[in-house]
Amino acid sequence: MAIWLLLLVLLVAAWALLRVQRLRRTQPSELPAARTLFDLRTGDIVQCDGRDWVVEDRLLYDEDGFQWLEYLLRDGPEARWLAVCEDDWLEVSWLEQGPPALLRQLASAATPFPDQIHCEGLTYERREEGRASATSSARTMNRHLASCRFADYEAEGQRVLSVERWNDDETEVTIGRRIDPAALALLPGDGRSVYRPAG
Repeated sequence: MAIWLLLLVLLVAAWALLRVQRLRRTQPSELPAARTLFDLRTGDIVQCDGRDWVVEDRLLYDEDGFQWLEYLLRDGPEARWLAVCEDDWLEVSWLEQGPPALLRQLASAATPFPDQIHCEGLTYERREEGRASATSSARTMNRHLASCRFADYEAEGQRVLSVERWNDDETEVTIGRRIDPAALALLPGDGRSVYRPAG
């Protein structure tokens, strides 16, 4: 009788052990780490203004040792830039591509950056300009982008505008606003691009 009882206890213990191992295999071994504005990765989600934006690229700019980040975000066909700069305090900007007419006006590399830019009824004053190099974290090739000359502008109501001239032959203009970092929700993703084919 004692042998049967011992066998029954061993069978129950073996069944319990198998059950625990099976549960461990079906549950993730570790939860994704929480994200901050300084460590977003490809595939992470930025929630802003009631929409989910997927991180597609992370550019690290460097101007003689001073660094800042810009994230390329996508929601379907739409794109935004999330700029993160930490100097005396944290500045976060939400940007989109500027109007084509303004791009044409500023496209010439021979033209110096103006002191003021008038756009959509606002006057933007130049706050700073310089030259920076940029490195991409999401690209497989060409991770080290060329250097760019840039100028940053501000207008009333926390409005911002940025002009970048890459290799003195390609100009990009973005326009947007400063935002409160607390208005954003940052969610970890799986590290894969949603909009770029897997390679």
